[in-house]
Amino acid sequence: MRRPRVKVEGEGFYHVVSRIGGKRFLIDETEKAILLGMIRGAAAFSGVEVYTYAVMSNHFHLLVRVPRKREISDKELEKRMLALYGPAKFNAVLKKWAQWTKRHQKSRVEDEKARMRARMYDLSQFCKTFKEAYTQDYNKRHENTGTIWEGRFKSILLEGSFHAMTTVAGYIHLNPVRAAIVERPEDSKWTGYGAGFKGDALAQEGLRSLVSRLYGAADSTWEQAVAACRSAIEGKLPDSAGANAPAESDDTVETDEKGRPVRAGSMRALLLHRAAAFVHGLALGSEAFVKRVAKKLPPRVRERTESLFDRCPFLELKSAAGVREAS
Repeated sequence: MRRPRVKVEGEGFYHVVSRIGGKRFLIDETEKAILLGMIRGAAAFSGVEVYTYAVMSNHFHLLVRVPRKREISDKELEKRMLALYGPAKFNAVLKKWAQWTKRHQKSRVEDEKARMRARMYDLSQFCKTFKEAYTQDYNKRHENTGTIWEGRFKSILLEGSFHAMTTVAGYIHLNPVRAAIVERPEDSKWTGYGAGFKGDALAQEGLRSLVSRLYGAADSTWEQAVAACRSAIEGKLPDSAGANAPAESDDTVETDEKGRPVRAGSMRALLLHRAAAFVHGLALGSEAFVKRVAKKLPPRVRERTESLFDRCPFLELKSAAGVREAS
């Protein structure tokens, strides 16, 4: 049974995951740059804030904030269209609108502007925008047909709490380490954390914005963002006041025959395991938050999913009615 997508009205935080279909590894270095550029263009257009990311050869992870919907002016709309389309297509659209206006078809222009505004501040529209654009671009360049993605994207609703957000960010940044591509997360150029070390201004801006929000600061520096991210990666999750909790010294994790943890080691060692809680749940946060989310699920969905137990319990995560919660 297809799981429902859980979204909130107004501001929301999400961990987004999507895979290439057919267990193919299509996204090489060149493709990663193209896909990341499209993600950023779609974010600038839709108003979605990308805090951080990991672009892998067969999937990607995003940690995003979807702001509350607001009205935007025509001037801002055009600025966002330019970020999405690029100069050539943007100018072609403006030319088309000018022709419609000259023919006394101003209503067609306003209808098209309304459709564009309706695509903003929405997680599904944001992902649809860049996934469809990337498929079309990839197919054209490689003489391919059909979608390259494995179905729709997965999204986990996050509470926005310090523990949930920093843990998920750490899990995302450790993807290249988990895949044995690099030894240190800062050595990967295809995560927000690693790209920031290499001077990527947008990657730095995303993590600075995340840390500013979590600490309640006006404008965190890149050095502060690095310190917070490194603490999460190393399993020393600081509290909202910035005090680091000591990491456990044991860097091993006992697992069952399927590789699922049965005894905790350090937080870093746990984050290096593939945890279903981060990619297959519906929501992640405090017990009260998860219960509020669960109440909104149809009874049939709760009955069908309540047996899905968490596969990484020592990350202080568990499942309830098919959604994941962090205590």
